[in-house]
Amino acid sequence: MAPLFPAILVGGPPHSGKSMLVYRLSQALRQRGVAHYALRASPDGEGGWSYESDPAIATALRRRAKTDWTPDLAVALRQAIAGRHLPLLVDAGGKPSAEIESLAAVCTHAVLIAAQDGDLAPWRALVEGSGLVLVADLISDRYGVSSIINATSVIYGVISGLTPELSPAGPCFDALASRIAQICAYSADELYRSHLALTDIELVLHIERAIYPLPPRDGSAWQPDDLPPLLDSLPDGEPLAVYGAGPTWLYTALAAFSHPQRFELFDARYGWISPPILTLGGDPRDAIISIAARTDRPDLTRVELALPRGYIEPEEIAGLALPAVAAGQGLVLDGRLPNWLWCGLVRAYADAAWVGIYRPRDNDAVIVHTNDTASRPIGGLIPLAFLRDK
Repeated sequence: MAPLFPAILVGGPPHSGKSMLVYRLSQALRQRGVAHYALRASPDGEGGWSYESDPAIATALRRRAKTDWTPDLAVALRQAIAGRHLPLLVDAGGKPSAEIESLAAVCTHAVLIAAQDGDLAPWRALVEGSGLVLVADLISDRYGVSSIINATSVIYGVISGLTPELSPAGPCFDALASRIAQICAYSADELYRSHLALTDIELVLHIERAIYPLPPRDGSAWQPDDLPPLLDSLPDGEPLAVYGAGPTWLYTALAAFSHPQRFELFDARYGWISPPILTLGGDPRDAIISIAARTDRPDLTRVELALPRGYIEPEEIAGLALPAVAAGQGLVLDGRLPNWLWCGLVRAYADAAWVGIYRPRDNDAVIVHTNDTASRPIGGLIPLAFLRDK
């Protein structure tokens, strides 16, 4: 395990607000400038996007992304936590199990939350048995009043507002966010410099800082119409590395722009990683990644990708079969994949008329690569029909 960075397990029974708490904590840490990564260490299909999207779309996407616990998935998640390159918030989800125990073994701290105090007994036993430092023991009362019962070495209290339409801001959440920020109190500049030393690419973009002519912004502040001025500011034909938190469409636009030169992005698990080199055609690998292509409109093909096992390793990509796109057609890529794989996919489809990345929040696609600048410019939006439940 990388001993430098904490890994904070957030656990509790189903429907206690764990995933929403992780989402809100991550937002609060970013507002404080605390470098970290929120790891959804559960196969339940949850993600930050599910709180930003139309509820019906989120439900359909969650159903498509949901998988079951398997021994291989537990091993992959344990390795991801043990090999962390940043402080982690680990959304454990569900009930205590052998899989969650294996994840707790490579964490350092824990935050527990439940709607009823008695429901936390098995989680408290898990924390004690794993030797984790308990940060907070909380009751979730969705529409109640936030309060602190005790806040010495462990925060005991009631936290409210853990719904997409409400805010958890209040004494309990604020105390918890401050305590987590202290635990993860590594200088963002210091972390960046230490990570920067691990790549030999000269042109490195920190996408949470100012990139002339654009001002600094956190990941959620990037907008598709930022892409043209961003790409216009970059030199052509040079290797490129990308650091910091941002939307998938931003990473993929930069990967496409730098193609065929070398490209790297910083990953909380692997450190600096290059996207895989993919080709159209090959041997199907349906057990590892499922791919379904359909034509919703005559001008585009929509390719839906999913991970049946809930994870994928870079070395497993060889031989991946990618469906071809008809000449003159655009392509929308849709699914829940790691950013390094998205970047490889966009580069593989460099000859498509244009390539867009699906955004569940707005039910549209952002154009990140184009061979048709007149009618489909970079940063343009493609409205899509409602996601069909397959």
